[in-house]
Amino acid sequence: MRMHTRSQWLSTPLRVSLVYVLAGGLWVVLSDQLISLLNLSSAITIHSTKGLFYVLVTSVLFYFWLKRLKKALTESEERYRILVEHLPEPIVVHSEGKVVYINPAGASVFGAQHPEDMIGRSIIDFVHPDNLEWAREKLRLLIQTGKPSNTYEQSYLRIDGQMIDVEARAVPITYLGKPAVQLLCKDITERKRAQRRLEESEQSYKSLVEHNPDAILSLDLNGQMLGINSAAERITGYSKEELQRQSFLRFIHGTDREKALYQFEQAAGGVSNNIEVTLTHKQGESVIVNLKMVPIIVDGKIEGVFGIAKDITEHKRTAELLLKSEKLSIVGQLAAGVAHEIRNPLTSLKGFVQLLQMKTGGFREYFEIMLSELDRINCIVSEFMVIAKPQVVQFEIKDLRKILQDVIALLDTQAILNNVQIHSEIDEDIPLIHCEENQLKQVFINILKNAIEAMPEGGDVVVQMKADEGSIDIRFVDQGCGISEERLALLGEPFYTTKEKGTGLGLMVSHKIIEGHQGKLQVQSQIDVGTTVHLHLPILQPHSLHPSKPVAT
Repeated sequence: MRMHTRSQWLSTPLRVSLVYVLAGGLWVVLSDQLISLLNLSSAITIHSTKGLFYVLVTSVLFYFWLKRLKKALTESEERYRILVEHLPEPIVVHSEGKVVYINPAGASVFGAQHPEDMIGRSIIDFVHPDNLEWAREKLRLLIQTGKPSNTYEQSYLRIDGQMIDVEARAVPITYLGKPAVQLLCKDITERKRAQRRLEESEQSYKSLVEHNPDAILSLDLNGQMLGINSAAERITGYSKEELQRQSFLRFIHGTDREKALYQFEQAAGGVSNNIEVTLTHKQGESVIVNLKMVPIIVDGKIEGVFGIAKDITEHKRTAELLLKSEKLSIVGQLAAGVAHEIRNPLTSLKGFVQLLQMKTGGFREYFEIMLSELDRINCIVSEFMVIAKPQVVQFEIKDLRKILQDVIALLDTQAILNNVQIHSEIDEDIPLIHCEENQLKQVFINILKNAIEAMPEGGDVVVQMKADEGSIDIRFVDQGCGISEERLALLGEPFYTTKEKGTGLGLMVSHKIIEGHQGKLQVQSQIDVGTTVHLHLPILQPHSLHPSKPVAT
């Protein structure tokens, strides 16, 4: 690479020396003539011979000095040329919009086999179309200011049209006597590709986390939440801001915290695991999740733990309903096979016991116990029959207020004997509904009897009824001993009872009757506070109840 230097005007040392001798000789001769012409010879005495000798001596010295200077300059240019030619980074010089120089590294980057293939081509041909306006404006400012640019990144096109990314710095120079721009370049195509792949990978990861239906939590080694996806907000009911920097154990149900902490410590030690735990929703509801914990490993070091929580609440409820359905099916089969066979001999036993009671004296207490137990067996068999054989019922328009008041009147005497007061709070504007009166009476009797029996020391039972939009809500509130959360979940199961002499069928039958009326029965209870049974019955039209179909009770 031959740049514009002083060697161009120095030419060779010999030529410069001859010019010096000629100019010096002429000056010596002409100066003598000028002195004579101006009559200054008396004042200035210069011999031409001395002057010419001086010129010759200095020209010889000047010749050797220039020759040495040219050698040093040539060596310097050669070193610079070798440096540029073998530099691994591309260097491009363009002047008046044309490439005037490019080193082999630059030719290779732009896809040329030889540097000569690039010389004379327009520099704009290699600028990516998306950067044309930007490149023109940058070149204009560079020429205007005459100052090197800062390092910038730009996309260029190779000879074959393939795009490359280049990090460059433009420096204004003079090349062969003309203004030019030298581009100091660095091919960053692979780096940009790796960066784009990394960004795409990060976007894919973020998309996987953010749009995952399961809650994903990023925990530090102290169990505090650093990152939370949208599913975690949905499952817990808390916003990301509320969850951030909080311990995940805070949202685990108290009974599950110990095992959740153990699993977290296992994951923090490098062992992945999964467990079922119950979360507490912001609204107070329980959410059952399958929680998988995986260690976060960076450069071979565990930096935290990923928690992946899958909401299995509905799945668990479905499984429980399926199990309950299977139990009911077994109960039905058992009832169908046993009830009839029990009832016939039961009638005979009761008749003979009554006959013996009339003819035998002195055993009245024993006979009363026997008859009482036979009546209880008959009651169980009756409930068996209801379960085993769904009945075809006829729904009619009835006054729900009157049905409930009749039941309260029926059980009021029993309540008083047990020191229990029944208070009714029934709205006046309760609409008539389509129902099966005897079935609803059976439900009300079951619930009120349970409330009375739950208060052996006496207390109050409050019965409330009010009309809502499209439905009638009935609440039975007692002050009994209450039911624990664990036992509450089992209410309605066949043969499960909280009473010493209960059959475990009454509440199950009540559930089925209310379901047959397309309503809901819910039980809430608290130990030493009491129990509330909530009935929700829709105000339905006759055609929506399908009275021609059996209603399982």
